[in-house]
Amino acid sequence: MSIFGLSIIELGAIGEIIQGLATVLVFVSVLVAAIQLHITTKSVSVAINQLRTSATTDLFHRFNEPIMRTHRRKVYHLCKRLINEGEDFSQLENEKDVLEHIECVCNSLDWAGFLVKRGLLNRDDAIDLYGDSLIRSWVILKPWIEFTRTRRRGSSGWLWENFEWIQCEAIQDHRFTSWKKEGVPIYTPTAIVFIDYLTSKYKNEDKIS
Repeated sequence: MSIFGLSIIELGAIGEIIQGLATVLVFVSVLVAAIQLHITTKSVSVAINQLRTSATTDLFHRFNEPIMRTHRRKVYHLCKRLINEGEDFSQLENEKDVLEHIECVCNSLDWAGFLVKRGLLNRDDAIDLYGDSLIRSWVILKPWIEFTRTRRRGSSGWLWENFEWIQCEAIQDHRFTSWKKEGVPIYTPTAIVFIDYLTSKYKNEDKIS
């Protein structure tokens, strides 16, 4: 028996060839898709690494700008006032220069926490570079932040939460764990002031001669 002059055996062989070609085409299609996915994944990975490098560089420049260093220094120098339980923080509304120092420090450190949470800044790099500043600033500003959160009811739950989160990560680092027991050292023009990490209360100080 034959069809179109071809025997059943010949037609079967042709069918097997066609099936084989179809299998090859499917394999090639899958291979091309895999290569495209690999290229896309690699491109995304490169882009993410570039973003991380850019974020690290950007934060480094932000932290080391003279104006930002001045903001942090002013906050450190005001530490005894800002942790004073009798301090009326509402009066700071009338001291715009002091308020500017405080808010700039809070915002810059909150930005650092945001970048780490989003994976744009490596957590360990952030702690290596700014861990001490994160912890020192937090213990000084915690009372003011808590006061401000109670006043801004609509945003009390998340106001500067990235700042709070990243300093919690930093205090776990082996270089800073002793600060939980001994107090966080704050350098002022006249003394090294030690502040309790958990309560933000004054512990003691070493006078600078």
